[in-house]
Amino acid sequence: MDKYLVVNLDRSKLRYVIVTDELDILEQGNEYTGIERKEEVFEPIKKICDRYRDGVEGLSVTMPGVIDRQNGIAHSGGVYEWVREMPYAKELSDYVGMPVVIANDAKAACMAEMGYGSLKRVKNGIMLMILNTGIGGAVVVDGKLLNGQNFAAGEFSYMRGDYEEKDGIQDMFALACNPDKLASIVEKVSGKKNLNFLRIMSKVSMGDEDVTRGVEMFLDRLATFIYNIQCVVDAEVCVIGGALANDPGLLKMIEKAVHKKFDEAPFHNIFPPIIRECTFHSNSRTYGAVYNFRELTGRL
Repeated sequence: MDKYLVVNLDRSKLRYVIVTDELDILEQGNEYTGIERKEEVFEPIKKICDRYRDGVEGLSVTMPGVIDRQNGIAHSGGVYEWVREMPYAKELSDYVGMPVVIANDAKAACMAEMGYGSLKRVKNGIMLMILNTGIGGAVVVDGKLLNGQNFAAGEFSYMRGDYEEKDGIQDMFALACNPDKLASIVEKVSGKKNLNFLRIMSKVSMGDEDVTRGVEMFLDRLATFIYNIQCVVDAEVCVIGGALANDPGLLKMIEKAVHKKFDEAPFHNIFPPIIRECTFHSNSRTYGAVYNFRELTGRL
């Protein structure tokens, strides 16, 4: 049974996990990092590698940014602005002294679903991670993760809408359909203040009509973006991850909103995808990192 060290990088924090090739999590923990300099990230990772190096096959990192995982190149790094056209995997491997592979965080979540979850044996699919920090995304075509010419396929965050600020940033998918926008729309429609995701769904379950109407308005936006993606991808399955996928009731409302959007379209030449819940939720990136390491090192 092989074991792997996985590091999931987020803003100012990393989560490390020791996980087996059978997806058993043996140990895990968190460390805080800086974001301004390479050493602020690499040094905490090295300390973790020193602790576990004798018991693992290597290190698999998931991170924000545009990533060429096959060649270990980070073209960008999200909040890590020092990452630019960087041979990240090699530099980190040299620093920590063990084999290293890297992947974009949302692409890693998608690989978990492809390998072990809701996209397993699906030929064409979409992964949407609806997060406070944006919309993580990935596209599966012919059973393989789509990279794109610049390794930016599935960067759905930057898609443009036309709701409030057509030529600004507020109507980008990342800001138009994140959980904060859900709360904002519900507060505007219902007049109720200090709402968060849990309070919103609690009120929906109790039959609050004003809050439910606000949620439906938000989901109509989300369904429009899914419709537009589907016009290009023609996916069989759309997997929803992130905060919105944690509530079964909301997932059913998403499915209803998507079908309503397709049913009301003036032309019925685009077919709705099957909406599925992300299988692994908070562990998606971790299991996808295992898949990435095993694929790139010929262990699948």
